[in-house]
Amino acid sequence: MNKVTGFLFVLLFSTVFCLAQESATSVSNFSFVSFQYDLGRTSPANTYFPKTKAFQGIEFTFGKTNFTNELEWARQLNFPRTGISVSYSDFGNKEKIGSAISVIPFLDFPIFRKWSNRFDANIGIGASYFDVIYDLESNVTNQAISTHITWAFRSNIRYDFLRFKNGKSQIVLGYYHNSNGHVRLPNYGLNTFLLGLNTEFNFNKKAVTDLSFDAPITNKNSSLQTYYCYRFGLGQNVLTKFDDHKREVYTVSASLGRIKNKTFKYGVGMYYRFYESYYNHIQKEGELINDMYPDLKKNPILKASSFGVFADGEVLLSHIGLEMQIGLNFYKPFYKVDWKLNQGEIIYDGSYQLGELNWYYNVKHLISSRLGLKYYAFDNNKSPVHNLFIGAFINANLGQADFSEVGLGYVFCPSQKKK
Repeated sequence: MNKVTGFLFVLLFSTVFCLAQESATSVSNFSFVSFQYDLGRTSPANTYFPKTKAFQGIEFTFGKTNFTNELEWARQLNFPRTGISVSYSDFGNKEKIGSAISVIPFLDFPIFRKWSNRFDANIGIGASYFDVIYDLESNVTNQAISTHITWAFRSNIRYDFLRFKNGKSQIVLGYYHNSNGHVRLPNYGLNTFLLGLNTEFNFNKKAVTDLSFDAPITNKNSSLQTYYCYRFGLGQNVLTKFDDHKREVYTVSASLGRIKNKTFKYGVGMYYRFYESYYNHIQKEGELINDMYPDLKKNPILKASSFGVFADGEVLLSHIGLEMQIGLNFYKPFYKVDWKLNQGEIIYDGSYQLGELNWYYNVKHLISSRLGLKYYAFDNNKSPVHNLFIGAFINANLGQADFSEVGLGYVFCPSQKKK
């Protein structure tokens, strides 16, 4: 995931926290299905990237509305719609880039309410399967996707140009991104910009009355919980594109903070990470170790580790959590080798020029980020004292993927305060 992708997703994700208020008090709950056709362009991911025709995609969506006072997260987020989409994407070059099938859970919520009630935003994170990937011998020019399974990020802004009794048709402006999270290199990722036509059909309508649309402002019984969280994770990455053997990253973290209104979770914490790829490179006295950084051979376990602190934000949707972190690495000594090997380039005489430890290195060395999905064993809407979760995460140095991870965690909430 490159820095542009990280910025755009953070920007869209953050809009969940600032939804416009509704004025109506009587609405209907319903389920919906939609069909969408997309036409767009996929940006070249690297030098000599294969030529492409227009991107084309079809998408099927199933979802529902959440107009209910019983779900605190729905009230706090002004009742977004939720669902899951399944899509097929043709990137315009079947031989070199291929096609992908994606499954993505999503949130859908109104935007620009001050000007019009016809706009909504749709954001989601899931996974894709690609039938064609990078290969050093047969497909070297496609350095965007090097694993069959990738992360999938989607964000759409949609406008209702036609409304009918049980549905609507929409014009869609969208951005799609695919990346494997550094589990194999090269991993430049695919970025696609598109226009789409979406038609939605509603069914199972049930009227809802006395709905508290203004709950985030006037709710006098807002709750505040203290939480303590402990997490253990197992990730994978590769060191360079010249060594595509995936190795483990072991992570441990502890954090504490508050949960507001059973929906907004925020806190601070610290983490420890051990990179097996770093350790193996030191033990085997790989490139740069003896010539430039022999000090790394002293206590290689410690030198292959990383310590840091972070600030954490999460939106809780009953059993589902959408998490985002920003952190600071205060110890990651091997990263200078990582940077020099991965940021270098082949120059005119065919030799490999190492990357420079410039200001950009210093920024990426310092700042870590993290994005992921969690599934909780117990419904957060019921404010459980004890909870367990499993999650999938992509970790990054600033906005560039570092490793993908599956994690297990425990959350303890000893008390709940009513304001």
